[in-house]
Amino acid sequence: MGYRFALDHFALLVRNVARSTAFYRDVMGFSPIERTGSHGVQWLEIGGGDAIHLIQNDFGATHVTKDTHVAVSTADFDAFVAHLNALGIAFTDWPGNPGKIGVHRNGFRQIYVQDPDGYWIEINDHRPPIVG
Repeated sequence: MGYRFALDHFALLVRNVARSTAFYRDVMGFSPIERTGSHGVQWLEIGGGDAIHLIQNDFGATHVTKDTHVAVSTADFDAFVAHLNALGIAFTDWPGNPGKIGVHRNGFRQIYVQDPDGYWIEINDHRPPIVG
């Protein structure tokens, strides 16, 4: 078929939108997008026009595992790891070793952090955004 797609946004169900917004803003560095509308919903810019939508609602039957994760890439991988360390935010490699930076079989570095609801986020230097 040959359709071409680009990520527009992904949405996460959260228990507390204010707490999750603070994590994604202060730890991950995502920028809140000003909008009007639904109570309990916050959009944040990831970079390159991509966004995350946080939606507060009943988290009841939500089951979170590391296999279901979101991955973001940065050219400032070392600086981001230092940022996490300065904030006291725990991270692991894929097997779960605390404070360890993993190396994917394709050669890029990666770490995993969890947000306030337990969602796993992979941060890597696989395909960093082009700056300039």
